[in-house]
Amino acid sequence: MAAESIFSQGNVIMLLGKEDSGTTHEIKAGDLLYIELEGNPSTGFWWHFQELDEEFLELVKEETEKISEGRLGAPVLGRWRLRAKRCGETTIKMAYYRQWEGVGKAVDRVSFTIRIR
Repeated sequence: MAAESIFSQGNVIMLLGKEDSGTTHEIKAGDLLYIELEGNPSTGFWWHFQELDEEFLELVKEETEKISEGRLGAPVLGRWRLRAKRCGETTIKMAYYRQWEGVGKAVDRVSFTIRIR
């Protein structure tokens, strides 16, 4: 899923996935931004924000969705909904690791630069 824009209730929704890591995207204040990343919390691994400037982006909701039915230990889709608060540029950084092992043992990372106009 490459970055795509969807219109909903007058606000643009920007959808970002792992393949969008390292890219820059422009949205307006008030727009919604979704990040969708696959993970496997049954193994202890999950995505954690390493950098999220709440001056620019508000985390509205975090949720998970099953990818496949009936498989114990199967990966799930993590979805984070953020709302752009004010104009400026910020970077979102997330790391995939077991919380008890710490970010130093992260096995994957993503980052997105967001310009809010």
